[in-house]
Amino acid sequence: MTAALWLLAKALAAAALVGALLLGVRSCQEHYREQGREEVRTEWSSADNQRELEEREAVIDKQRAERAEEQRMAREKVKKDHEQAQREKRLLDRAVAAEHTADGLRDTIAQRDAESRVRRAQGTCAAAEREADDAATARGLLGACAGRYTELAAEAGRLADQVMGLQDHIVVVQPEAAALLSEIGGE
Repeated sequence: MTAALWLLAKALAAAALVGALLLGVRSCQEHYREQGREEVRTEWSSADNQRELEEREAVIDKQRAERAEEQRMAREKVKKDHEQAQREKRLLDRAVAAEHTADGLRDTIAQRDAESRVRRAQGTCAAAEREADDAATARGLLGACAGRYTELAAEAGRLADQVMGLQDHIVVVQPEAAALLSEIGGE
């Protein structure tokens, strides 16, 4: 029986050894799996951190670009406002010059009318009287037309200035519109 016990003890020892070996292998496998999981977690966390960093950098870059665009638009607006003020000044100067010219014409008409009245008072012939009336009417119409023309020129200048101001504003807000405006202006 001792041989049977001895065989049984060997079998039990072998089974225990195989069991211990399997438990060791299993434990080693689990250890390596846990190491792999930890590596995956670390890489995942690192990738998340990198993505978040890239997103933050993209937001910062976008904000910088927006600020740069706002600053460009502000500089362009100041420039266009200055140009608008210069156009308005030129328009006002032209309107004043046109009004002075019209005033000079009205003064000349008034002078001619006064001279005509003096000649009429001297008592010339009836044909000369009709001619003087026609000339006075023509001078009156010329003066009225000059005044109306001055008003029309001032209004046209104001409208042209308004259009240019709006176009300048569009170019500031939409820079790509500048190409369209230059195409329209070139035709």
